[in-house]
Amino acid sequence: MLGARHVDRFDHHDASGALFGIVLELPGFPGMIELRIAEEGYPVRSGYDPVTFEVPDDAALEAWFEHLRAAHVTHTPIKQRRTGRSIEVDGPDGIVVRLFTAPIGGFGTVPFQEREIDH
Repeated sequence: MLGARHVDRFDHHDASGALFGIVLELPGFPGMIELRIAEEGYPVRSGYDPVTFEVPDDAALEAWFEHLRAAHVTHTPIKQRRTGRSIEVDGPDGIVVRLFTAPIGGFGTVPFQEREIDH
């Protein structure tokens, strides 16, 4: 319906090979969207991060960090990840929303073939 495209090379699997997250590209949306799968092995729980939103660059992430701090919203420090940097924001229901920078050159330049990813 929205024209989202599943980018299967970014799928997230645990050590047993079970799929727990997928990444989508959405026409007109400037980044990628990560969706986590909630099921028996990965139920929705406090601290669960079902969605990740891409921000354009480090400056945008730092602006979000300052905005969240000024608004007294609980969040992590900016974390360096394998492909970019991130902030996790705690929602009032305990569900985490992640803001993530795209790597330099975009996600199309990232080799992402490993099967096991840290949740």
